[in-house]
Amino acid sequence: MRAAARDSRLPPRRAVALLAAAALGIAPGAGAEPAPGVAASGGLVRGAAPHVDRPGTAVVPPGVPDGQELEALGATIGTIELHVQNIFDTSDPREDGWLYRTANALHLKTRDATVRQQLLFAEGARFDARLLEETERILRSRRYLVDAWVVPVRYDPARNVVDVSVTVRDVWTLNPGVSFNRAGGENRTRFEIEEQNLLGTGTKLSLGRSRDVDRSSTLLQYSDPNLGTSWWQLDLAYSDNSDGNVHSAGLQRPFYALDVRHAYGFTGYSGESVVSRYDRGRIVDQFQGQRHDYAAWVGWSDGLVDGVVRRWYAGVRHQHADFARRPELPLQPARLPAARKFAYPWIGWQFLEDRYAEGANLDLIGRTEDLYLGRSAYLELGWSSRSFGADQDAILARARGLAGWRLDERRQLFVNAALDGRLEGGVARNVVGSLGGRYFWRLTDRQLLYAALSGVATQRLDAERQVLLGGEEGLRGYPLRFQGGTSSLLFTVEHRVFTDWYPFRLVRVGGAAFVDVGRTWGRSLTGAEPLGRLSNVGFGLRLGNNRTGLGNVLHVDVSYALDAPPGVKRLEVTVETRERF
Repeated sequence: MRAAARDSRLPPRRAVALLAAAALGIAPGAGAEPAPGVAASGGLVRGAAPHVDRPGTAVVPPGVPDGQELEALGATIGTIELHVQNIFDTSDPREDGWLYRTANALHLKTRDATVRQQLLFAEGARFDARLLEETERILRSRRYLVDAWVVPVRYDPARNVVDVSVTVRDVWTLNPGVSFNRAGGENRTRFEIEEQNLLGTGTKLSLGRSRDVDRSSTLLQYSDPNLGTSWWQLDLAYSDNSDGNVHSAGLQRPFYALDVRHAYGFTGYSGESVVSRYDRGRIVDQFQGQRHDYAAWVGWSDGLVDGVVRRWYAGVRHQHADFARRPELPLQPARLPAARKFAYPWIGWQFLEDRYAEGANLDLIGRTEDLYLGRSAYLELGWSSRSFGADQDAILARARGLAGWRLDERRQLFVNAALDGRLEGGVARNVVGSLGGRYFWRLTDRQLLYAALSGVATQRLDAERQVLLGGEEGLRGYPLRFQGGTSSLLFTVEHRVFTDWYPFRLVRVGGAAFVDVGRTWGRSLTGAEPLGRLSNVGFGLRLGNNRTGLGNVLHVDVSYALDAPPGVKRLEVTVETRERF
């Protein structure tokens, strides 16, 4: 928020305007992902949007059968109506001010064609309620839209034809401004011009300048999630950094929906940067690192069968990492990490259950959240050989798992696991295993108890990698990258409060009181013994910016370190934008 908007000496109307402009991105300021606004009004006549509740699903008009009934009747889809709603609903007196009308007038709405090309159904096709729900999830995943509602709105029993309405709500996507984050005792600043919905096409184009504890960077990025009118995705990025530069490119046609049968992808990355290794929040050595990673792959599947998707992947990958001393760096390593080159074919397999649900006021404030309540697994195995151009023979493996449960109407549990590593000459190296769980317990409509547990364990980790725990890693009362070792454990408990306060129809307000407890095991880089358990308590303000696509939730936290060793400041103030509450 700009300082001028907080100056009580300003005329009230001017102060409100500046505050709104900052929140929208018209003036410098960091934003957060929008939350639902007010439902459109009007009758259910052809060309009018259906009534929608936020967050939640659009209300099906009286007399129109529900999805299961329409499927049983074998109904056919007739007309598909598209309704792209602007940022503010000026038919609502609360959003009919000059500021809201001006923002709508300046905003170029998402094109109908941009929405239409992401629909999983077409006019004349057999009605399938599952495809309407999956289309909603796809549209909600786009940063330039706040929400989506896809519902049947008219049914003609004589022809057995149903008309479907697709309604989306836009957000402000142009960000010419300045953002500031502070976490773990370190500041980050960013100056940028970014458009996440270029000319209403869903394309992202950004040019920015940022500075953090590691480096200063100038970044140019282009991303098109629907290249042309297809499901191909194009991503290009170039970063000119104070310690090197990075080039990346990707062209892929992913499994964009559950019933898709084929996928393809090509990715490339080439970058160099200074690698810093930490102990007790301080840099202990630095060296130059270079990394190159190129891959091509194909995927195939029988689609969705009895509520389950099974997919196979095959591809080739080339990875190269090299390291060198830089004399101008003040802290030189006693020993450089060894260079590595892997070249290998690989195969992968994925299992995915079609089990989703909608929620609200869990990780976001006042907006629809898509919850995965199924089981998902991914396994990958590659064989790197000198005959393919590698500098050593190795077996490389990856595994991922995800599961979610709705325990009852008020409680949900989500668990994730991952394992990466390689086998060289019968010895396991760079093995990293992680396990995490997240638990939500709805106490009241406006209060929630949240608990999270995450752990990491390693074996023979590559020398440039570290297991770190500090302010950036979730131990909010401690400095950035404070505690290092070979494994870690972090436990967090939060009492979350979601208010109905909606200042200026721009931001939704929440708060949290929290406790973080964590520690690492294994000796640090300097050989020092682990510090043992570290904990902090704190409270914070949460602001869900309801009208922009620039972030999700702004955190303003005050944390107090209970077990801080001598020399470490106990009180920490953190300001940052996160994807979650």
